[in-house]
Amino acid sequence: MTTLEHLQTGVGVLSPAELYAELLAERPLMILDVRNEVEYSRNRVRGRQPIPTLNVPYFEFIEDEEQAIAPVPADRPITVICAKEGSSQYVAELLIARGIVARYLMGGFRAWLDFHVVNEVVNAPWGRIVQVFRPSRGDLSYVIISAGEAAVIDPGLQIHLYQEAAAAAQADVTRVLLTHLSAGRLSGGALLANTRHTLLYLHPYDALHPRTLLPARLDYMPLLGGERLPLGHLLIEAHWFPGHTPGHLVYRVIAPNGERYVLTGDALLLSGCGRTDLAGHSVAWTELLFRSLHTTLTELVNDQTLILPSSSVSLAEVQPNGTIAVPFAVLRNQHPALRASDPMELLAIVNPPTAAVATTVDTFWQVNLGLRQLSAEEATELEGESSRCIWVNEE
Repeated sequence: MTTLEHLQTGVGVLSPAELYAELLAERPLMILDVRNEVEYSRNRVRGRQPIPTLNVPYFEFIEDEEQAIAPVPADRPITVICAKEGSSQYVAELLIARGIVARYLMGGFRAWLDFHVVNEVVNAPWGRIVQVFRPSRGDLSYVIISAGEAAVIDPGLQIHLYQEAAAAAQADVTRVLLTHLSAGRLSGGALLANTRHTLLYLHPYDALHPRTLLPARLDYMPLLGGERLPLGHLLIEAHWFPGHTPGHLVYRVIAPNGERYVLTGDALLLSGCGRTDLAGHSVAWTELLFRSLHTTLTELVNDQTLILPSSSVSLAEVQPNGTIAVPFAVLRNQHPALRASDPMELLAIVNPPTAAVATTVDTFWQVNLGLRQLSAEEATELEGESSRCIWVNEE
């Protein structure tokens, strides 16, 4: 159906970028999700606040149109979402025919999964820090640029986004820095490092499968913590920060003017932190995380240090400038993990007994270590739900 036909029938079309803008602006939304119950339960559109959402699978409109439409409110505009667009367009047209104002999401939920937001966190005389955000899953990654060089931190599979950010600044990607072996997202680190003369870095502990101890099948440069990597006018320090994973690293970026930025991976988020029970060593790993948060972190930051995590748990974390980053002072007195007085108190916070470990964890580990290959379709399916490897502060 062409745009002109859409206008003639009164069916509106919403792009993922327009949906994201509305979510940030907290405009009134009523979503009718016509995917099947399994797909809907895995992931759905979330905003700063809970969004009224009705799940009525598409096939119900085919089997009994009257009954399927009955629960749909007629007194407000409806945004219809399906997997790939076609079904939501059909349902939106049914609603329009009954006098209900309706529109559908262009490309469906698949397009929402593929949508990324690119924002500058810093633009200074020494260079830039660019943040890449995937709202559907909460994935965050970064491009640090200075004097013609670029380093990418925790990239996803959409490596063109990092290449384009570097190219726009006339820089070459020379380093890919991983904070940890992820169990909830697919890494584009090895893929990006294979494109040019780019080095991939991670801690050797995270180059082992956490359960089987099988070594990674990928080329990487080991970082143990304490290394200082020059990048243009910047200095990037690697610091061992175990707990979420045994080889977790955080990276401190030091600018020529003395400003500092800490990329905390999934160890410390703005509203949560990485779980410590993914490999069955929750007590031991929580003790490590407690020491990392309460000893190592305090040596790396001051109140002005900007905290840049690798995951977001909610659009409520998006700041007025569009980025997900805050000075450490914002977290110091209000983050429950930072207020924990001992490892056992932290354990109760980061590993609630009702939060089961996702069954997909092992698959993510295998793929990210190069021990298993996935087709493009399998990769899309695996990342169809938001990460369940982080604890969320719901206070």
